[in-house]
Amino acid sequence: MDNKFLNLPPAPPFTIAAALLLWGWQTGYLVFAIPMILLIETSYWVRWRWPLSHKEFNLISDFSGIGFFIVVVFIFSTVGSRGIFVILSVMPFILLLLLLVQLYSEQGKVNLSSLFVSLRKLDPKITPEAASKVDISLTYLAICIISASAGNNRTIWFYILSFCLFSIILWHFRPRRFSIFVWAGLLSLALVTSYATQEGLRDIQRNMEASIIGMFDQFMWRYRDPDRATTAIGSIRRLKRSDRIVVRVNSEQSLNTPLYLREASYDHYNYGIWNNETPIYSVIDQGLDGSWSLSPGKSKGTINITSYMPREIGVIPVPHGVNRIKDIAALEINTNQYGAVRMEIREGWINFNADFNDKMFTSPPGENDLEVPSAYRNNFDRLAKELDLYSNTPEESLTRITRFFTENFTYTLDQRRRYPPGKFLQNFLFNTRTGHCEYFATSTVLLLRTLGIPARYAVGYVVDEYSDMEGSYVARSRDAHSWALAYVNDKWHLVETTPSVWASYEESNASLFEPFTDIYFWLSYRYALFQAQDELDQEETNYNLLYLLIPLIMILVWRLFFKKRNNRKKTTNIIKTIRRQQGIDSVFYILIDEFKLAGYARRDGETLACWMKRINEKGDYPELEEALQLHYRYRFDPASNNNQIHKDLSRLVKSVMDRGITPVSAQPINA
Repeated sequence: MDNKFLNLPPAPPFTIAAALLLWGWQTGYLVFAIPMILLIETSYWVRWRWPLSHKEFNLISDFSGIGFFIVVVFIFSTVGSRGIFVILSVMPFILLLLLLVQLYSEQGKVNLSSLFVSLRKLDPKITPEAASKVDISLTYLAICIISASAGNNRTIWFYILSFCLFSIILWHFRPRRFSIFVWAGLLSLALVTSYATQEGLRDIQRNMEASIIGMFDQFMWRYRDPDRATTAIGSIRRLKRSDRIVVRVNSEQSLNTPLYLREASYDHYNYGIWNNETPIYSVIDQGLDGSWSLSPGKSKGTINITSYMPREIGVIPVPHGVNRIKDIAALEINTNQYGAVRMEIREGWINFNADFNDKMFTSPPGENDLEVPSAYRNNFDRLAKELDLYSNTPEESLTRITRFFTENFTYTLDQRRRYPPGKFLQNFLFNTRTGHCEYFATSTVLLLRTLGIPARYAVGYVVDEYSDMEGSYVARSRDAHSWALAYVNDKWHLVETTPSVWASYEESNASLFEPFTDIYFWLSYRYALFQAQDELDQEETNYNLLYLLIPLIMILVWRLFFKKRNNRKKTTNIIKTIRRQQGIDSVFYILIDEFKLAGYARRDGETLACWMKRINEKGDYPELEEALQLHYRYRFDPASNNNQIHKDLSRLVKSVMDRGITPVSAQPINA
């Protein structure tokens, strides 16, 4: 065992309190951090200390270990592999008991063998570590800071406060052989270096995320980032070939026109990436009826949507006019100003009802909704002039733009030619005039903005296929789609410029095995629903694991408090039994005390029999001689019936006491 670990100094004053405040702020446990701080800091102001034995230290340490094991099993069984972050965030709870025991115990440290079971059976004479003690306050301080980082609130304040806390700790333990200026200079260098390093790592993370999200957006079509979308413009691969059913819709009325289910919309574009620079998410309060109201107004209809959640938090596909989400046990629902609805719920298939009306759920336009990147401005200005759009009203522009794309362009998923970066849209507009939905939607948005009409880029699914086997409308991976939103006459409008043949085009390119894969997808879906219900039942069972803590706590309290009392009671009963066996509890001693109080002094060396005979010289106490004989038998005759003798002796003593003992003047001891 490293001696440095055994010689850990205690944490500097108030640093644990500061670390707990940081932890509570970052993880949302501030309401628990305050009483924990009071319990810890009070130990430095009160003198009361708890006398704990070595075994009791082991018991408390074992209790903390078992509690930690139960918490780990519970968290991993409910949230999966991501539970490691949850476990990190609750570590201060789990280790609090052990720290409080150290602070309030007489020895002020924790036995090393209490922490390491392997040391308990070793001989301290051979292995000194078995009898060693260690201060865990500094370790607990470090755990609090690590747990605070699990909150993952990516703000500069966490870095600043953490560095200040570490600076205080380092100042307390700084080597005295160096000057303060040298120490401060090295600390400043560490501050600058660490900040630059973490910023560099963050940039690397952003770049990696951009690449990975691009791959997911283009080829998997399963996860939608509400703040960023990498388009497939310029791709030469074949896209959207999957027949997998990802959305199911049930409606009381038949869908006479395609249903557009939006997942997200974006206002900023540059080089194939649509994103939202300043998304603001607002948490929606759940109503008393269990629904979430997204916008005011009466509903004009309701549709039932079943969608797959690849993560615990993600956007859900909803109609443009959605104003209420209901009939789902979500943990939380929040929205951003661009109309994305993000839900926190378990992974897998989810089912909910969405009320909707005619008003599109999104915010009014901003400056970004009119922005056209400089690399594309000349091309779209040229196109607007060729179509003579500058002289048209916004309504006329929408009509002419839609007609221009749908009548003069061809839909395809295959791009056989490569062009220089940034030239994809130019060649799409003026040369090839072939592309998929992302070409059409992006070009439409930028063209509308060139005309001064606010516009956004929207993504989601188009539902137009009815499955007789499932009895519902379905959307496949290939039905993922992009379209434009235009703000005209103080109202957002859906603008579809992709040629209407796109759906039939993709359907014609579907696999010949689609009917068989549909059966497989349907069976997989039904099994997933059954499994999800089973997991819900299992989750209820998992919560029962927490009830194991109740008997553990009861055992701990009994071992620490009541068992000690029971042991004392047991010891008292044993002593009483021994006294009873020796006759020390004879009631004759009561009579002896009364004689002493009345002034009958016993002389030195005088036997009990002689003393009683001298007291009864005048025959005032006729019961005394018989009582003395019973007293001797009660004390020294093991074969006698002590219960009967005790009764007879009590009767005689009571008789003497009832008659009363006449006080006399004290006699000389040596008379």
